[in-house]
Amino acid sequence: MTFGRFAVDYEQRIYNPERMRKYRLDRAHASMKKHGVGAMVLYDFDNFRYTGYCIWHNYMRRRPGRFLLLIRDDGFPYCPKSEPGTGEYELMPWLRDKMKLEHQTYIQCNLSMDHDYTVAQWAQTAEEVKSYLKQHNVADEPVGIDCHFGIHTVRAFDKAGINLVDGNPVMADARMIKSEDEIECIRTAGSIVESAHWEVMKAIKPGMTEWQLNGIAAKACYDGGAEELEGPSFIACSGPRFGRYGVATGTDRVIRPGEMFIQDINGVSFQGYRTCFYRTCCVGDKPTEFQKEIYNDTYEIQKAMQDNIKPGITTHQYLQNLLDEGKGKWFGPKLPEPGKRFQAGGHQLGLASGDPGPRLLPYQSDRFAVPPFTIQKNMVLTPEVGVRYFDGKQWAYDAAKTENVGVVTDTGFEVFYRFPYKELIACGLPGLY
Repeated sequence: MTFGRFAVDYEQRIYNPERMRKYRLDRAHASMKKHGVGAMVLYDFDNFRYTGYCIWHNYMRRRPGRFLLLIRDDGFPYCPKSEPGTGEYELMPWLRDKMKLEHQTYIQCNLSMDHDYTVAQWAQTAEEVKSYLKQHNVADEPVGIDCHFGIHTVRAFDKAGINLVDGNPVMADARMIKSEDEIECIRTAGSIVESAHWEVMKAIKPGMTEWQLNGIAAKACYDGGAEELEGPSFIACSGPRFGRYGVATGTDRVIRPGEMFIQDINGVSFQGYRTCFYRTCCVGDKPTEFQKEIYNDTYEIQKAMQDNIKPGITTHQYLQNLLDEGKGKWFGPKLPEPGKRFQAGGHQLGLASGDPGPRLLPYQSDRFAVPPFTIQKNMVLTPEVGVRYFDGKQWAYDAAKTENVGVVTDTGFEVFYRFPYKELIACGLPGLY
């Protein structure tokens, strides 16, 4: 990173909030045209942020009801009514002319409670939306809706004569290709988590719990400028909790000497843009030969995954290239035969730690009818791999996992994260290693 994290008056920095708002809004309108919808009813908080509106209370993600109405070719979306002198009116001046929607529901239970009051609320919402559709001459066109709605919503919109369709593909298409400002925000979020992994690996020692280490990571993220930690965020697994059972959130388990510790610090936000950042270390003793072997395998396929990401190839071609390069050794035999299991894949990343868009196909893709998807420049992807071992009866005690995030460039893949992962790091040792 050449520059600091925030805009200043003395130099032109990459991240430009106004330019980013315009880019995202233009993408959303272009995607609406592509998919043939006249408007979008948005409930997803990440889509709020994408189209220029923000909710500062993250708990509201669990209390859906507030929505935006984005009319094709009409600039920023209509949003909840706000008056001069109120917080939202003053803080988001680009939305002042659009703060008009009156019929919002804020209580989560209203999505599912079946009584006259609830039905009446949704009927008012549908009629208000219909009035704006008529005003903008799109009342006869399909209207997309993204998520977080109940059956009352569908019934009310149908009764109002609104042709409701799935709007998730509209927003997925818009959000898949990132601008230079979005890329810089994701890169900056990664630099915050680099400091968190550093603080965890400095502090970790036998006797600590997974919860304690998550706490150290969280403090380091906020100290480093994180906006929020999307919860539950951090995966923290020690010893057999990953080796035998797979990844999970942290618990009060005490870490013992010689165990592997795997942590994913994900969902950390800078200007809304997230992280997904696995690292593995060995705690309180020198790594065994087996631990070093599975970690080296992890690194080998992690690097191959990153090296094989190219613009213009499909996700199927990408997977085939990995299979050819690994010559069958990387993905191992199928259960219950003994052998190593490489859990490799990846997803999009942006305003969500699992942004909408194509996945880097896992090796089990033959189990699913996953269509090929073309990898494009300025997609932000998260190649990740975990290695576990099955002896024919049970999973081994030890396992490893790594993950990076980067952007598809003209020629390949640029990794954002700089925290070391080439060799297994030993932490909390009483002597030298």
